[in-house]
Amino acid sequence: MSLLIDRRIGNEFEGEIISDLFEGYIFKIQGGMDKDGFGMKNGVLTQERRRLLLKKGQSGYRFNKYTDRVGSRTRKTVRGCVVSPDIKMLNIKITKIGKNPIAGLSNLDESIPKRLAPKRANKILKEFGLLEIYNKKKQTSEERKTLRYMITKFANKREVTTGNGKVYTKRPKVQRLITPIRLRRKSVLKKIKEANVKYTSEQKKSYEESYKKLKNRKVKGKTTKK
Repeated sequence: MSLLIDRRIGNEFEGEIISDLFEGYIFKIQGGMDKDGFGMKNGVLTQERRRLLLKKGQSGYRFNKYTDRVGSRTRKTVRGCVVSPDIKMLNIKITKIGKNPIAGLSNLDESIPKRLAPKRANKILKEFGLLEIYNKKKQTSEERKTLRYMITKFANKREVTTGNGKVYTKRPKVQRLITPIRLRRKSVLKKIKEANVKYTSEQKKSYEESYKKLKNRKVKGKTTKK
């Protein structure tokens, strides 16, 4: 780590600096954190911490749409982009692969499979190449009923063992899954909305008519008194 001091984010270095196992590798510094968890920020040319006014879209600041106002800036503590002895973790990227392959990283044959598969309906269909079939089936009302089972069949299943030793299969709830029940519910909600709009417009008309009649009565009453 001492050989990496005074290097910046974006600089490349040889893998032999870390260990002889990474001979021929070239790594690129992407970022890092200090001992207290403050992240390095690119563009701050110092080894020390700085308090900066940050806004939405800048690194080091997470915008919250519920609590933060649009266009507001917040002062946040960040670490400079230069590596110092206080940096306890560095994020690095492989730009050149060396002789010795890293299992699960540079060696694609021994890559670790994903534990969780996609949950969104479109992503499940893309993974198995079923988007075209899905779009064709959508057009007919009879085949539309089987679309739900078509997607849930390919959802990822995994076995889970409880503390008692009982084994059962678990699958995720498919997100954004359009079913006949969902379409029916949407049409019902649309009808309710249209009925509410119609009711309010009728109430407005009746109020305006009654207001005009009341106004005309007042005007007639004033003319008769004179």
